[in-house]
Amino acid sequence: MTPLRQTALISALAVAGYAGLRSLPDTQCAFLHADHEPVVVDGVEFCGVNEEANFYSPAALRFPVRPAVTLSSDGATAELRLTKDDGHPYYAHEVAVSHTRKVHLHLRRASGDRSYAHVHPEPTDDGSWRFVIPPALRGSTLEAYLDFADVRTGRVMLAQLLIPAGPAAPSVPTPLRNRIVSVEASALRTGETAMIRVRLAGRPGGALRLRPIMGALGHAVVFSADKPEAGYAHMHPTLEGGEYADDPTLAFRLRLPSPGTYDLWINLNDGEEELLRTTLVVTP
Repeated sequence: MTPLRQTALISALAVAGYAGLRSLPDTQCAFLHADHEPVVVDGVEFCGVNEEANFYSPAALRFPVRPAVTLSSDGATAELRLTKDDGHPYYAHEVAVSHTRKVHLHLRRASGDRSYAHVHPEPTDDGSWRFVIPPALRGSTLEAYLDFADVRTGRVMLAQLLIPAGPAAPSVPTPLRNRIVSVEASALRTGETAMIRVRLAGRPGGALRLRPIMGALGHAVVFSADKPEAGYAHMHPTLEGGEYADDPTLAFRLRLPSPGTYDLWINLNDGEEELLRTTLVVTP
């Protein structure tokens, strides 16, 4: 290849890469959710009332960040490194606050009961991010999905990795305070957009009153339950009004992924955080 053609090729690749980056949505909501209109309710700015979430495989999207996790010897804590293409780590001042935190890390047991936790690593001076492995997840191989926003570009970065199993730890199951009463979906066929309404209830004789959690009245995360389709969807309530009832209904819009069975986790706050799981079956 002549020097002139080589220069032309490099220039074309640079222009294509720049155009690709420019085409990416420029906020967390705009990336994780195809459509959104931010709103303020009771002084809290929510992500949007009509956002549509998609099921993403971060590894397939090839973001310019390489995650790595090192477990402590007892498997109780871990250190996350977020390395850029230039080999340097992401320091705290280079990561923006999104949904009230800097880094959102979704941990899910790769087998067994597929337990899930949403944690927020804290930065250190050397560019690492430390977090606690929830006792219920210790001793298992974990699927890890993370998102954060780059201060310089304003873009959201997604990444995923497997965390090898560390030493197990005794775990005492926590009784659930609240429950999912019903789940209704306006569509179940792959590729369609579904409005998923999840009706919740508190203890018998008591009302469930939702409080904001990470800038929303709840969060939902979707994982594949019956096949090794690495990926996830992260949703926020569409704020139809039912979320303020004593026994609330949270509504989420999701572009349905490929056919199969999916775990739908609801992360809510009634004064304390709680995770509830139900099932969503997508048809061909």
